[in-house]
Amino acid sequence: MNTYALMLNHAPDRYEGLSEDDYMEIIKDYIAWTEKMTADGVYVGGEKLADGPGRVLTRTDGGIEVHETPLAELAEVLGGFMLIQAKDYDAAVEIAKTCPHLVHNTGLEVREIHAVD
Repeated sequence: MNTYALMLNHAPDRYEGLSEDDYMEIIKDYIAWTEKMTADGVYVGGEKLADGPGRVLTRTDGGIEVHETPLAELAEVLGGFMLIQAKDYDAAVEIAKTCPHLVHNTGLEVREIHAVD
């Protein structure tokens, strides 16, 4: 089995203006999905990233520069990730198609984790 990351992208303002009840309904969908994936033996883990800007570090001739992520300028932000196990990319994509992120947002990216031994 290989490990794959589901990179959960969304618009920066996707959850603004949602009532707490509406937001919790979305969260319940994710919880139910992760419980099913755990029962199926494919869910490894995952996390929601904190809202708000992150930091981007870039190396320059003068050293390292640190900038806040310009969320307002981005069409999508990485809002979190989930790790799953699957036999190959096709199987990982089939699992990803069932993720509630595709119901509540525009898309996600599937990437294989390269294990370094």
